[in-house]
Amino acid sequence: MTKLEQYIKNEIVVSSAEVVDYCVNILGITQSNARKRISRLSETIGKVKGICSDKKSILYYKDNWGKENYFEKLEKLLQKHAKQHYYVINALRLHYGVIEKEKLATYTVSPIKFTKGHKPFESVIDDLLKLKIVRIDDSDYILSEYICSERKEKAFKLINRITLNHFHEWARNIGLISYDSAKFDSDTDFSRYQFSMVAPSYIKSLASKSKDKFIPAFVVADVFINNNINENDVNYFIKKLENISMQNQKANFISFLIITSHKKEVYKLLKSNGIIIGNTDELFGKKYTETLFGIVNFLENSEVILMKNSDSYIKLLNNIEKFAIGKTYNLKGDLFEFNVGYFHGQLCQNMEISKKVYYDGKNKEIDIYAVYQEKVVFAECKGYNHKIDIEYVEKWLSETVPLIRKWALGCDSLKDKNMEFELWCTGGFEDESMETLRVIKERTKKYTINFLGLDDMIKVARDKNIKHFEKIIKDYYIKEV
Repeated sequence: MTKLEQYIKNEIVVSSAEVVDYCVNILGITQSNARKRISRLSETIGKVKGICSDKKSILYYKDNWGKENYFEKLEKLLQKHAKQHYYVINALRLHYGVIEKEKLATYTVSPIKFTKGHKPFESVIDDLLKLKIVRIDDSDYILSEYICSERKEKAFKLINRITLNHFHEWARNIGLISYDSAKFDSDTDFSRYQFSMVAPSYIKSLASKSKDKFIPAFVVADVFINNNINENDVNYFIKKLENISMQNQKANFISFLIITSHKKEVYKLLKSNGIIIGNTDELFGKKYTETLFGIVNFLENSEVILMKNSDSYIKLLNNIEKFAIGKTYNLKGDLFEFNVGYFHGQLCQNMEISKKVYYDGKNKEIDIYAVYQEKVVFAECKGYNHKIDIEYVEKWLSETVPLIRKWALGCDSLKDKNMEFELWCTGGFEDESMETLRVIKERTKKYTINFLGLDDMIKVARDKNIKHFEKIIKDYYIKEV
């Protein structure tokens, strides 16, 4: 191994510019000869071109790929030499390693359509996939080296959506935006860039007039719920707006960044760039923000709370209702499985929510997995306003139930227990669905099938004397149907 190759190995990941500096300052050769040596590096050194600025290459020792410090060093290199790529990585990190495909472009400085002088978002993603620093599943982009907290990621995904819907409602209620004209996430395209929300505004001092026709200004906004953001983390928003202004000097817009942070440095930076800071404390009140983070805490610790501190869950539900946090978003639907978890949590010995099981190369997620003394319950929960159709029921009976049962029969702690499969739906069941479930319930002897609409939920709550569950169903679901 040459001295140059040893240097690259020791550095783990390095740019060609830094290698040239090493050759000139340490090996004492010219820049021209340094570049020749780089071109003649052995097969042990990997090279990636076309990502860094000024035609720099990324060089790395192949055996170091993916090992300790590899991703950290690569991220620092991209921060210095490939800003568009770095902003994608930072966005993923600030969203706990996972962002929905339709949302990631919002938190970057990459245009979603061809723009001279800038790589489009899809090309940046392709580069990061080649570097294996980002991967894709069915619906999300995932930061490869990040040990994702699935519950935390889901929790922040939920409160970001809630906050976006409330900001939209606030903006149209005060007449800032045209009432039903807002677009969200991947449906937005303002000067080739994506935002959480874009909507036209016809406020007289913002809109312009041409030939007796009003030309609207636009409200652009991103929602960024994370208390730990710093100046570096909001730079993407500033840079995105700068790019728009440089490319389209006639663009007429006002910009909002919706945050929960109170850091003075962040405020100062945003204000100095003419950005309106929409702190949730000021927009909706401190109790609103506290309730948002109460939702996060609950989703991260739901089993413990539902089984050992259920009163705090009831208090959270009351706050959600009080501050209308679910008013513009189907939060009650999202929380329905936890309400079923509350029911079983008052009765069972052990419980898991959103438990994933694997059998024969396939997997299923169990909404509520509740273990009792003599039985185990697998509950599927649907907080719908509409009825479950026959297609859904047939799939549940033919695919979900058999796979979970086979998995359970392979577990020593479960195979001798009675198994109950429950389907809970606040919207009820279509006639054909209900008839099919009744027939299968009567025919099935090896395990139990139960299905519950709202009336059934109230009945079992009374039978088991779980008064709070009955109240939850009456207060939060019956009046919604």
